[in-house]
Amino acid sequence: MPRPVRLGLAALSAVLGAVLLAWPFITDFYSYNASYYNGVVAAAAISGILTISLNLAMGYGGMMSMLHTGLQLVGGYAAASLTVKAGLPWPVGIALAVPVGAGLAAAVLLVSLRATSLYFGMITLAANLIVIEAGRAWEDVTGGVNGVVGVAPGSLSKVAFYYVVLVFLGLAYLVQRNLMRSGVGRASLAVMESPDTASAMGVRPATTRLLVFTVAGGIAGVSGALYALQLGFINPDVGLLDNGLTFFVGLFVGGIGTLVGPVLGVGVVALLVELIKDYGRYTTLILGVALLMTMIVLPRGIVGTFRASRFGRVDDGEVSGEAEPEASLPDGILPEPPETDHPALEGRGLVKHFGGVKAVDGVDVAVRAGTVHGIIGPNGSGKSTTVSCLTRFHALDAGEVLVFGEPSPAKAWQVPALGVTRVFQVPHLFEQQTVLDNVLTGMRRREGYGWLAAVLRLPSYRRRERAGREAAARLLAFAGLSGRAHRLAGSLSHGQKRLLEVVRAVASGPRVLILDEPATGLTPAEIDALGRLCRTFRDRGLAVVLIEHNVEFVMGLCDEITVIDGGKVIAAGPPETVRRDPKVLEAYLGRPDLIEEVA
Repeated sequence: MPRPVRLGLAALSAVLGAVLLAWPFITDFYSYNASYYNGVVAAAAISGILTISLNLAMGYGGMMSMLHTGLQLVGGYAAASLTVKAGLPWPVGIALAVPVGAGLAAAVLLVSLRATSLYFGMITLAANLIVIEAGRAWEDVTGGVNGVVGVAPGSLSKVAFYYVVLVFLGLAYLVQRNLMRSGVGRASLAVMESPDTASAMGVRPATTRLLVFTVAGGIAGVSGALYALQLGFINPDVGLLDNGLTFFVGLFVGGIGTLVGPVLGVGVVALLVELIKDYGRYTTLILGVALLMTMIVLPRGIVGTFRASRFGRVDDGEVSGEAEPEASLPDGILPEPPETDHPALEGRGLVKHFGGVKAVDGVDVAVRAGTVHGIIGPNGSGKSTTVSCLTRFHALDAGEVLVFGEPSPAKAWQVPALGVTRVFQVPHLFEQQTVLDNVLTGMRRREGYGWLAAVLRLPSYRRRERAGREAAARLLAFAGLSGRAHRLAGSLSHGQKRLLEVVRAVASGPRVLILDEPATGLTPAEIDALGRLCRTFRDRGLAVVLIEHNVEFVMGLCDEITVIDGGKVIAAGPPETVRRDPKVLEAYLGRPDLIEEVA
């Protein structure tokens, strides 16, 4: 981003912040109805808190939520129950709203873990309707259809309450910012873009979704408590989806999946609603038209569109061009291989059938530490299915997988904990993250801090995050990608993407690295670079499994080769032995020109 633009945005942010802080004094000086205009801004800030929560769920978690007005409702009930019925101070009511909102969000997610995006949205819609009906029926707690009245922030003046709301808006923004700019946020974005790739990095998709949606629920609960305190009552109608229109429109107008977009969008919508207040019956229509025009003209929202423009994205002058790769792999990246006679990775009698198709039919393969082991075979021979069985992306029908003599876990996301990391056949980068963040995502399992440390920016988080970034930068320099560190991964060339995938996998600290057709589509220079990486990993004691169609590349690089055809192993041994095996020449290199080439 050009420096003048950064300075301009900083100045604009400072001005807007000063206006918000001075707003009660401005309205008191210029308006006879200062209380009303203070309330308008406070209501917009409360809406901003809920929209931040919605953004966490949808923009950063990829979970379409229709539950958020219900989360706001239960947060309001929590505050009302303690302040009105129990007679406790209002801060206690807000404190209770956090676990109530978080608990409801967690419960809904737990019953819908296997639901895809659309079905998850329908489940949250059903849950929202249940919450509303429960509010109408549970009269002893919720007051029924009339709700609970007399909810008030103690002796606080309206001006003082205005500043309380601003404080909570700032806290909600900081929680969102700190969470998303940490390993938790990178993991959430990874799960949203590609759950399989996230699992290959040791990120558990279900746990990641649960954490993000639970935090979003807690923030929504705070919004509900503040909403009840401002209105002075809470009733089931607060949970109606009609009331969620402002939040959804504000989210998409500001820019879903951006940090400041939700707040900016809600501010724009609040201003629009205020300008058309004399035409209240058309509010829904006008907001709908505004949302439609935003989707057509600014599909990424205000902030997202700006960031994609030449003014908002990283400028060519801010990154260096092509960088020469460093000669050696940085220390401390790869663990020392254990002292054992067992193979690093072993599959015994692997069987995987899809109906009548015997994709893998009794495959035995053993990969030693400190070697490059090739797996080759014709198209459709079962190579990639074998790899998916070894890494548990496919459940075995028979056989077993061992890692250094120990049984492999049954879930794909558990396998990296034993030191087995996979690079897929088709590039699976997290393209909406930067090159550096892709490598840091690979380090998620090694980060050693939790979400609370990330939100609070504790010294342990700062220390580990700084060390992780330094290690990631060294890895990128080793691969010759340091000049692209702050570019979006989607902007790289195909060859650079493949190299980045390898670097990201190595960042997880594996003892076994599986590369599925990494040389496909690479230029000769890029193939040489890939070979250099593999040899370096081998020399550091890493077991490298290479699935590849480039015979020349495999024969010149691998120490051992296993040949699969029709789901069965037809040959195994050193390259010189395999290349002359009659079964290999018949099944895989049967064309005379290829036989002559490899012979």
